[in-house]
Amino acid sequence: MDEDPCYRLLFANRVMAKDSSSTLSVDEFFDIRRLLNDYAGLWFGEDARPLMERRLRERVMASGADAFGDYIERLKAGGVAELEQAVEACTVNETYVFRQEGQLKAFQRRVLKQLERRERITIWSAGCASGEEVYTIGALVLDAGIFPPDKIRIFGTDISRRCIARARKGIYSASSFRSGGSALFERHFPRQSDGKNRMVADSLRAICHFRHGNLIKENDSSTLGNVDVIFCRNVLIHFDDTSRRRVVTCFHDRLTPGGFLLLGHSESLLNQATSFDALELDEDIVYRKPSIDDLVHRRSMVPKP
Repeated sequence: MDEDPCYRLLFANRVMAKDSSSTLSVDEFFDIRRLLNDYAGLWFGEDARPLMERRLRERVMASGADAFGDYIERLKAGGVAELEQAVEACTVNETYVFRQEGQLKAFQRRVLKQLERRERITIWSAGCASGEEVYTIGALVLDAGIFPPDKIRIFGTDISRRCIARARKGIYSASSFRSGGSALFERHFPRQSDGKNRMVADSLRAICHFRHGNLIKENDSSTLGNVDVIFCRNVLIHFDDTSRRRVVTCFHDRLTPGGFLLLGHSESLLNQATSFDALELDEDIVYRKPSIDDLVHRRSMVPKP
C-alpha cells in the first residue's frame, strides 16, 4: 500500500518543528541570559549556550512552547513560576555534609570563639541547596557547646523550591557523606533502618530552618533579621559583577557589627571595594563587619583639622 503523501508532509513538518525547538540561537541565548540575570543575578558566558540548550529543552516541551523563541515569550509574560523552573534547570546544586572541612573547623574553633559573649547566635546559609551545609553548621555549633540549643538559630535559603523541600525532609544518601567527620555523622545523622540513608537527628533539626529566597531580592532576606554569621559558598561565582556587589552589600547590612561572612575557596572580596575587613584564620580568609569599637577606634585615628 502506497504511503499517503499528506502523511509524509505532516511528518516532515513535525520533524522540522522538533528540530527548531531544540536549537537555541545566539540571540535567543542572549535573551534567556538577560532574563535569568534580571531575575536571579546569574551570569552565563557564551560558551554556556550548548549546556543551556540541553538543559532547557525539556522545559520548552513541558511548557507547551513550540520553540525556544516561543518559550522566551512565555518567560517574559508568565511571571516567576517558569523563571524559577529555568533557573532550576540551568544551575547545579552540588553540596555535601562537612564540605570544605578546613574552613568549617576554623569556623568552629576561631569564629565561634570570637562570638561567645553574645547571648544567642543566628547564622544564615545563603544558597544552601539541599541543606547539608545548614545541618553541618548546626552540628558544629552544637558540638562547640558555647551556646545552649534554644539560643541557636540556623537559617538556610535557596532559590530552588525543590532543594528547600529536600532540605526540610532531612534524609540523605551516602553521596552526602563523602568527606571526613564520621564522628559528627554518627551523632547528628543516625542511619535509618535500611542502613543506606541517614536522617537528621531531632536535636539538630530543631535549630535549623529553611525557606525559599532569592539573593538579589532584598525583601527575601530582610525577613531573617540581623544575623551573626553568613555562609555563602560557591554561589557568588555564578553572578555578574553588579549582582555580586548588590548581594555583598545586602550581606553587610544583614550582619550584626562584628559578624562574619564566609565564602567559597574560589571566591574573594580582596579585589572588590567593600566595608568588610579581611581576616586570615587557619590559612583561610574570612570577612568581618567592623564592630562599633572598631569604628570608634578608626575615627579616633583620623587627624583632626
